[in-house]
Parts: sequence; C-alpha cells; structure tokens
Amino acid sequence: MRKLGYTYEEIMANHDYASRLKRGSVLFHGGLDVSGKYLPPRARNRIPAIEAWSNQLSVKGHPAQVVTHEQVKREFFPNAEQAKLLLREGAHGAMTRILTLIGITEGFGNDGIKLMPQLDLQQYFKESIDDTCLAHLHRGLLEAHGNDEAGRGDEAGHDMMWYQIRDAALDHPLVTPDMFENLPIAPPPGYQGPARAAPEAISVGDLTRQLFPQIDPMLELLLSAFAQILVIELIAYATFSWAQEVLGDPECSAEPDFCRRMVGYIREDENIHVGYLQCALAEVRCRTLVVQEGAELSGQLVVDRICEKIVGNQMGGRWDRMLAYRMNQIRGELGDRGDGERILSRFAALGSVPAAA
Repeated sequence: MRKLGYTYEEIMANHDYASRLKRGSVLFHGGLDVSGKYLPPRARNRIPAIEAWSNQLSVKGHPAQVVTHEQVKREFFPNAEQAKLLLREGAHGAMTRILTLIGITEGFGNDGIKLMPQLDLQQYFKESIDDTCLAHLHRGLLEAHGNDEAGRGDEAGHDMMWYQIRDAALDHPLVTPDMFENLPIAPPPGYQGPARAAPEAISVGDLTRQLFPQIDPMLELLLSAFAQILVIELIAYATFSWAQEVLGDPECSAEPDFCRRMVGYIREDENIHVGYLQCALAEVRCRTLVVQEGAELSGQLVVDRICEKIVGNQMGGRWDRMLAYRMNQIRGELGDRGDGERILSRFAALGSVPAAA
C-alpha cells in the first residue's frame, strides 16, 4: 500500500544532494545526486505522494487529469528559427525582453499562491478528502510550489534561474527599466516588484466572476486559480522546448550547455506542479459538492466548466496580447536599424507574424 498521508515537514523535505547548483554567487534550489542526475527541491516525498494520490484516482476508475497538453498546445513565438535569426543578427534587445518577462511571471507565482484563501475544504464535499492531494494543499504543497517559483531563503527559484539563463545566453545583456512596463500580464495583488501591467492586461480580477453562484465564492476562486495556474504551466512546456533549442545552440548562445541544462531542470520542477494541480482538480471532479442549504452539485460539472472558462481565457485575447507585445518589441528594435526591414522580411519568411497591438 502506497503512503497517502504526509506531514508538512515531509512534503517540504529535500533529497540528500551530492552537490548543489551554482553560477557565480547564485545558489539555485535543488541539486544533483552522485551520478549527476538532477533532484528537484522539496521532492523527496512530493513526487511519490503525487504519484500515490493520482494512482488512487486511477484505481477507482477516475481520470487523473482535467486539462490535456493538446487543449493548450501552442507554438512559442517567435519560433525557434525566428529567434535564432534575431540572435545571429545581433538583435538581442527583444530577446532580452522576452526572457526577462518569463522570469517576471515566474516570480508572480509565489505572490499569487500566497493570496489563495486557506479554506477548510472538507466542509464543501459530501465525501471524505482524507489521504488526498486536496488534504495536503495547505500542508506544504502550495507553499512548496511558491518557493519553487520565487526561491526560499538563500536559494534562487525559477525567476532568478530564468534571469541567469538570459544573462548566460546573451552574455549579460542590458536590462532597462522599460522592460518591466506595460506587461500583458498583471502582477497579483500584493506584488512589490518593478513590473507594471498594461491597462488591458488580464488580472486576478478575471477569476472572481462566478459561474456557480450557489458555491462559496472563495471556493470557486480557489478552484479557478488552480485551473489558471495549471493551464499556464502546461503552456510553458512549449517555452521549455523553444528555450532549449534556441539557447542551447552554440551559434546563438554564449553558454549553451548551461542554458540547456537549467531549462531542463525547470521543466522537471514544473512536472511536479502540473502533477499536483491535475490531481487536486481531478479529486474535486469525482466528488459531490455540498452547496447552499445542503443542496448538492456535481464536482465534474463544476471542474469541467471552470477549466473550459480558463482555457478559453488563456487562449483567447490574453494569448493574442502576449504575441502582439512580443512582436512590438521586435519591430521596435529592428526599426532602429538600417538593415531592420531586411531582417523583418527574413523573419516573416520563417513563420507566422502576429499583428501589432
């Protein structure tokens, strides 16, 4: 019988690392075993726990996923060949902005997770949630996720890892204050960093519009936040593949081996996030929600509708604004060059080009 119940300390426990990961003075989370294999942070028990909870769903005949990769599969823009063209032509400004934005949004994760209401989830379900992923969300899973994204103590998380990847690949490019302005993604409430959203950016407020008025709004907000983070994490797999191909190319990157490895480590960390978010929402989906005046509501109906809404939001106007933002940066940089039109023409020949915002 696989273990299904864990303490906070067990969820947060690290492996015994044979060596740690550093670049200069920056210490990254996680580490390596004696064979050089990467061991994600806080994963000694998190990974087997998520596997056990997911297996428990499958044994009972329930799906362990609520959103598939295919539902959110999109090619990264600029595509790999377009990005390589820019870098070979010395157009590092737009690429610096793109990599900086990836780091910024990773850092948003911890602030957003801290805002999630700490609810007594059992009160909302007819069935027990003992020995489930749901029962461990506030027993370390959410905190560990936030630490992965933005670091903990003296250990750097994904935001700093992406900045280090950017600096390694592009040989410490100039990062200007305007790279943190007019972003297509709004920081979560309570964020204290330099990033500033564009007026039309999608924000946390979009999650507060209820689909099910009979449900406690805090519960629907929580489920919607899980679905949104899950979809963002799934979309990110295209980013990982793109970054490993582009920044792992010696013709385009000053430190290709470092960049390829670091992106791979981030991908392994994100597998954990995808796993527990899929599992938690799948556990809700196979249960019965107790709503106003003791009435009942199908968890399957609630989760499916919420996921449909979130996928639509992420893949619609928000996605278009993201691509338009990136293209505006590329046009802006090349517009200041005498050979800019030539490069733009070659760029367009290598793949689709979004309309300007």
